[in-house]
Amino acid sequence: MQATIAAARARFADDGARCPVSGPRRDGWPMWMAAAAVSLAAIAVVAVLMPSPDAPQLAGRDPATRGEEREPAAPPRRLAEPPPAPTAEPPGIIMGARPPQALPPANAELLAAARHDFDGFQIIERDTADGVALSLLRGGTETAFDRRSLDPGIGFELLDAFLLAPADAPELLLLQSRIGDATNWDVFTVGPGGLRLSGELSRRVHDAPDRAAATRRLSAPE
Repeated sequence: MQATIAAARARFADDGARCPVSGPRRDGWPMWMAAAAVSLAAIAVVAVLMPSPDAPQLAGRDPATRGEEREPAAPPRRLAEPPPAPTAEPPGIIMGARPPQALPPANAELLAAARHDFDGFQIIERDTADGVALSLLRGGTETAFDRRSLDPGIGFELLDAFLLAPADAPELLLLQSRIGDATNWDVFTVGPGGLRLSGELSRRVHDAPDRAAATRRLSAPE
């Protein structure tokens, strides 16, 4: 057995001596190993850098998230804006024209009015540019009956008024007033055509102190 092993070693030694390994082959082995290592490293790098199709895409590599590779999103379509609401017209204006205005009173120079209540009627006193105007309001009907001009600085004051209905004569309106320092009564007859000043009856009662005295003077025979 030992002899067999020794013979084999001798043959192996002889074969190695007859077929020596050339220098260039021995020198190329390390270079081949280096090239193989570089190739393996490149394959590994490619495998690492190339993601799997099922792997989530990085934000920087997803074409959908890269602004230069995706089309700009169209702005959302806005609904048609409703037409602006029509501006309300100022009061008193209709279709660009003013409605008919109330006509001024016949006496356009009337300035202010005051109401004086008496038994069953009212006397309306209105200031005018140069004095006062008086009217009788009874049963919803107003009837103008007197107008008085006043000097500057002279005032008018209505003191009393009453209606008197004689048995066989037209109804009378007796009115007491003060103009300046003078106080007197005036008598007006009331008829279908309005009220009229009676100079004759006014002279009879102009200085009566009160209603009772004025009534007695009118009832007394002339």
